[in-house]
Amino acid sequence: MESRSDRFKKRQTLRQDFTKSKHLRDVSSTEHSEKLLTEAVDTTIVENSFLSEPPVYDLQVSKEEVEASLSALDKQFDKSKYDVLFESSKEVLIDQLLRPFHLSRAALQDGDRDFTYQRNVYMKSPKSSGTDGVSFNTQRERAKQAATNSDGKIKDSYTGTHHDASEMDLDHIKSTKEFHNDGGFMLSKAEKSQFGSDAANHEFTHSSINRSKGEHDLKEFSDKNGAVDKRRTNAAHARAQKAAEKYVPSDSLDKTLFVTKRAAQDGVSVGARQGLQQAIGLLMSEFISAIFAEVKDILNNGFKGSQYDITWIEALKVRLNIVKDKLVSKWKDVAAAFAAGSLSGFMSTIITSLLNMFVRTGKNVVRIIREGFMSLTKALKVLMFPPEGMSTKKAAHAAVKVLATGLVVTGGILIGESIAASPVMAAIPFSETIIMVLTGLMTGLGSLFVVFMLDKLDLFGVNADERHKFIMGELEPRTALNIQKCEEVIQRLGLEYDPT
Repeated sequence: MESRSDRFKKRQTLRQDFTKSKHLRDVSSTEHSEKLLTEAVDTTIVENSFLSEPPVYDLQVSKEEVEASLSALDKQFDKSKYDVLFESSKEVLIDQLLRPFHLSRAALQDGDRDFTYQRNVYMKSPKSSGTDGVSFNTQRERAKQAATNSDGKIKDSYTGTHHDASEMDLDHIKSTKEFHNDGGFMLSKAEKSQFGSDAANHEFTHSSINRSKGEHDLKEFSDKNGAVDKRRTNAAHARAQKAAEKYVPSDSLDKTLFVTKRAAQDGVSVGARQGLQQAIGLLMSEFISAIFAEVKDILNNGFKGSQYDITWIEALKVRLNIVKDKLVSKWKDVAAAFAAGSLSGFMSTIITSLLNMFVRTGKNVVRIIREGFMSLTKALKVLMFPPEGMSTKKAAHAAVKVLATGLVVTGGILIGESIAASPVMAAIPFSETIIMVLTGLMTGLGSLFVVFMLDKLDLFGVNADERHKFIMGELEPRTALNIQKCEEVIQRLGLEYDPT
C-alpha cells in the first residue's frame, strides 16, 4: 500500500510539473485546423494562451481553510457522540416500565431497612405485623389494674414507696431506643413490637423518675440519682438485660455475628430483587432498541422490506422474530447484569448493617450506599473485564463515567427527599408522583450533563484519539479522491506525468 509520504512526494511532483508546463498545444490534424480557422476568435483565450510566462496556480491551502474543514469534521464527530449520550435517556423510561414489576428504584427503596429509631414501631401491637401479642398501651393498662392496691396506689419498683396510680408510669427498664441502638435495629417490626410489650422489661415508677431517666441506661441513671434504691434498680437492670438478650445478644462478638447473619438474610432478598431489576432493565433496554431499529427500517424500506411477496402478518412475524433473536442473543449480558446487581445489593446490605453498629442510617443513606455499590461494581467490571477490543484508557474513561453517574443518582435521591420534606409538597395532590417524575428528570438530565462534561474534559485522552481517527478516516478518502481528480485533469491536458 502506498504510504502517506509517497503520496505527498507525488503531489509535490505534480505541482512542479503543472506550473512549468505550457498550455498551448499543437493542432493534431487538418480538420482541426480548418475548424479552428472558421471559428470566431476568443480574444481572452488568445491573450491568456500567448503569455510570455506560463500562468502560476496557487495550490497552497491557508490556515483558515484547514481550520474550517477540521471544524466541520469536529462537529460531525461531536454529533455522533451526542447521539450516544441521548440514547442513555432510555434509563428514565425503563425505570417507569419496571414499576409494574415492583423493581423500579422507588420500589427497591421501599424494601430497604430503615435503621433509624422509631418509637411508634415498638409501641404497636405485634398483631399488626402478623404475630401474636398486644401493644404496649394494652400491656400498660392490664399491668396497672393488676398492680393497683385497694387504696388506689402502686408500689414504685425503683424506690419501694407507694404513690397514687395516676402518678405512676410503666417504664421500659431498658429503653426501646437503647435497645434499638444495641442491635434492635436489625429486628423485624414484629420483633420490635414484641420487645416493646415484653413484661419482663417493665416496671412501675413515679412519673418524675421516669421523665428524668428518659432513654438512659437504668444503672447509669441510678448512679447519678440518689432518689432511687440501687439494689432495686440493679435487680431490675439485670432482669431487663436478660429480657433483651432473648432478642439480641449482648456479647460484642455474638452481636456482630447476629447482625452479620441478619444482614446476610436481608442481602439475599435485596440482592435478588436488585439483580432481577438489572436483568429485566437490560432486557427492556435491548427490546426498546430492537423495536426502534425495526421502526427505522420500516420508515426507510417499508413494512415488508425487500420481501414484497409476503403478507402483512408474515412481515410482522419476521420483524418480531428479529426482535426475539436480538433479545435471545443477549442472554449472557442479562446473566451478567443479574450477577452484578445481586452482588452489589448483597454487599451493600451487609456493609450498611455493620455500619449501623456505630451510627444509625435512614432509608436514604441505605439507598445511596446501594446505588454507590452498584456504580462501583459496574466500574470495577469495566476495568477488570473490559469488552473485547476496549483499551485500558477507554475502560478507565467508561468506569469514571459510571461512577460519576452513580454520584448523580445519589444527589438526585437527596434532592428528591428534600423536596418531599417540603410543607408545600405535602399540600399538593399526587405529590409522590410529581416528586418521582422530578427526581427522574433531574437524575436523567444530570447524568447526561456529567457524562457530557467528562467527555469534554477527556481525562484519559480517549476522545482525542477517537476524534483523530475519525478525522483522518474522513480526510484520507477525500485526499485520495482529489488526487485522482487531479491526475485525470493532468491527463486530459496532456501533461507528462508518470502515476507510478
